[in-house]
Amino acid sequence: MKSNELEQLLGKRDGTGDLSLHAKSLSKAQSGAVPKTLTAHEWEQWYADHGIPPEHTSPTIKPAPTRWWKKLLNRYHQSSGKL
Repeated sequence: MKSNELEQLLGKRDGTGDLSLHAKSLSKAQSGAVPKTLTAHEWEQWYADHGIPPEHTSPTIKPAPTRWWKKLLNRYHQSSGKL
């Protein structure tokens, strides 16, 4: 069956457009959203053109709090050294 025959059988769509992979990739490329898969060279080029988006920067990591047993061990070592 040809596509126009299918359109006649199923009824014309409301103009939402082509559902082919080509049309989907074209709409993603034109949307301006951050791409999900690129090669290393393509990412380099994309960052040069658009800058680094906030999703791609690593958050600042707070240091883990000192555990109670570690504090106790430090006190023990300090007191044993003073003897």
